[in-house]
Amino acid sequence: MENEMMMEANAKHDGLKAPVTCFSHRGWDVQIYLTQVSPEIFVGHVDIFEGKTKRCCIVLAGPLDVRSAISTLETKSADWVDDWLSRSHTGNTGFSEL
Repeated sequence: MENEMMMEANAKHDGLKAPVTCFSHRGWDVQIYLTQVSPEIFVGHVDIFEGKTKRCCIVLAGPLDVRSAISTLETKSADWVDDWLSRSHTGNTGFSEL
């Protein structure tokens, strides 16, 4: 069943693979992508959006199974948003273009 889910999730979409899952966290939108590198191993990344602007991309470097990869990427992206929102944003700093 997981392989079927991944085949559907990896369908081509605008030249990129479709996200495996999407969610919102504290007003930020998160899209999780996975790529199967062997029958049981996946790598992935997360795109984090503030509105329609992509603000961060987190890459999962270690190979994991589907459930572990998704869980790890969900946690890392939520932690990034929480960290960004908890910091003072004073001065002339901001995001660079991705």
